[in-house]
Parts: sequence; C-alpha cells; structure tokens
Amino acid sequence: MAVKNITRHTMLGHTLLTLSKNFPRTLKHINQFGIPAGYGLWISPCSAIYTVGMKEPVDIVFLGRDRRIIKILRNFPPSCFVRAESESIGALELPPNRLSETNTFLGDVIKLEID
Repeated sequence: MAVKNITRHTMLGHTLLTLSKNFPRTLKHINQFGIPAGYGLWISPCSAIYTVGMKEPVDIVFLGRDRRIIKILRNFPPSCFVRAESESIGALELPPNRLSETNTFLGDVIKLEID
C-alpha cells in the first residue's frame, strides 16, 4: 500500500495507513511521535482535520472524487482545526515538509494504493 503523486511522478509514501480497527492505537502513536518518514495516513470520509494532541506538524491534502488535490495545508501545526472542502472525499496526512520535498501542488493527481 503506497501513495504516489501521478502528476509529478513522485512517491509521497511507501506505506499508506488507514484508520481501521486499529484506529485508537494508530492515532495514539501519531499523536506521540508524528507520522513516520515514508508513511501517509488516509482518512475517508473526512469532514475536518484536527491536530489536538499532536506534537508535530503535518502536511495535509484534501482530495476530490478524481483524486485531484483540492486543498493543501503545509506544516499544519498541532492543536489546530480545519474543515474539509465540501467536494472532498478524504484527507491524506503526511510528515511535515513532504509536499515540498516532492513538489506536490494544488491540482496534482494522487494515486492511493489500498489493499
């Protein structure tokens, strides 16, 4: 399970986490240590993101139905809240600076490889 920027031909993360039955344990780990390098967290459906309890900033993209980025938040700080765009199908959280490192921008198409 990986996440790629199809537009830029870059790998955003070699491992894609989802909030499934291990939600409490995954969330506790991310709050304490941040999202590990090489990982991404896919949250769907998603009406908002809050970083209350997190110790590290995160990069966030909201995706539309066509998996195109419709909103970007770079280095979104801890203890904040943001609403998703109304047409968003979900949000992808990444380690801080990952969007800059991969030259990811608004309008890019993202491929989520979910098993």
